[in-house]
Amino acid sequence: MNYPAEFILLAGFLGSGKTSLLVDWLALPAAADTAVIVNEAGEIDVDGAIIAQGGGIPMAMLANGCVCCSLTSDLVFTVRTLVDERARAGLPPFRRIVLECSGLSRPGPILRSLSPLAPLGMAVRVVTTCDASQAAQRAEYFDEVAAQIAAASSVVFTKLDVAEVAAAESLVSAINPLAHRVLEPDRAARAHAAFAPVPTAAPIPEQEEGGGGHPRVAVLRATFAERATWEDRLDWMEDLAAFCGDRLLRVKGFIRRPGTEEPLLVQAVGTLFAPPTSVPGAREVPEGLVIIARDLTARELRGANPAAPVLISPYRGKASLACTPA
Repeated sequence: MNYPAEFILLAGFLGSGKTSLLVDWLALPAAADTAVIVNEAGEIDVDGAIIAQGGGIPMAMLANGCVCCSLTSDLVFTVRTLVDERARAGLPPFRRIVLECSGLSRPGPILRSLSPLAPLGMAVRVVTTCDASQAAQRAEYFDEVAAQIAAASSVVFTKLDVAEVAAAESLVSAINPLAHRVLEPDRAARAHAAFAPVPTAAPIPEQEEGGGGHPRVAVLRATFAERATWEDRLDWMEDLAAFCGDRLLRVKGFIRRPGTEEPLLVQAVGTLFAPPTSVPGAREVPEGLVIIARDLTARELRGANPAAPVLISPYRGKASLACTPA
């Protein structure tokens, strides 16, 4: 059986424009062969009803609960059902499945719950909407905002006709300098850019010193000593996940097997690490990992395993990483 090529988790805080973005996307020719799963925190599926007005869209609903904490087994069942029904109808496989999450969802637990679907071979990435008019204020009071931004491969800014856009950009840059940012006033162009594959190579923007960040989120950089073996690298990443637990929001960067030139891309959302993968054309990219975590300092991370052949320092935005689809 052929399976969808991609699973896109559409995140974003309450009222940030997820449903509007998804409706705009589904109206485009590029959205052909897309299936949609909508998760509502309440019993009345308002978003699903809005999306269904477009007609002809394969849809499934997960209502009465936030998918990141109560409906993970239902999500796996729903994805499999959509795929199976498509095959039984004799239609070509979906190109992608989009899960629109509740505004209170955290991407990490959702992605961990998808592990039973690993045999399907879908690429998984997170697209997060960011309401430019109030993102900075919401981030002060709701940790979900930081978690959603930190997990994103792409951050899509909405409500751009406000003076707070610069503050929202600064917030995103400080929380997730790895994210591809979409700042597009035209709704159709914005939707196309949001769901298109992330550019294969893009520099990380410079991070402002000491400004604009979420007060509980740290962006750190880890580099390995010359004496570090391949096993040292793998063990340290495993220890990182165990030590940080739910505090770990995002990891992205490159590692190298000693004695080889080709770097391997490492990515994680929460404690869920994807297998290291080769990236053609990235041979010149320096080795190193960018770590986004909550309530964690460089000193605390160094103290977790002082003997590890790893240098931990605050990230200053001086490096460049290949930004490939998560």
